[in-house]
Amino acid sequence: MRALLRGVAAATLASAIAISMPVVAAAASPNDLCRTNSSATLYTSPTSGIWVPENSLVRILDYRGPYHYLARYDGTVGQLERSRVIQSSCY
Repeated sequence: MRALLRGVAAATLASAIAISMPVVAAAASPNDLCRTNSSATLYTSPTSGIWVPENSLVRILDYRGPYHYLARYDGTVGQLERSRVIQSSCY
């Protein structure tokens, strides 16, 4: 009986952890072209970058953690916030 209760408790805890974790939207894949949902800065260094207008096409090159992509816009490569990319627009 104790083993059964421990199993139920572990399953409940695991489902609570899964529910509390943030759900990441379907991410763009490398080499996808995506549109930006607002103006953004494509950071070419920690302190500088270029301005990317709203609704611009950017090429996703790679992932940079949960919040950023390595992307190319107008020939320039830099880091772009994922929240600035319309994930459903990628192809």
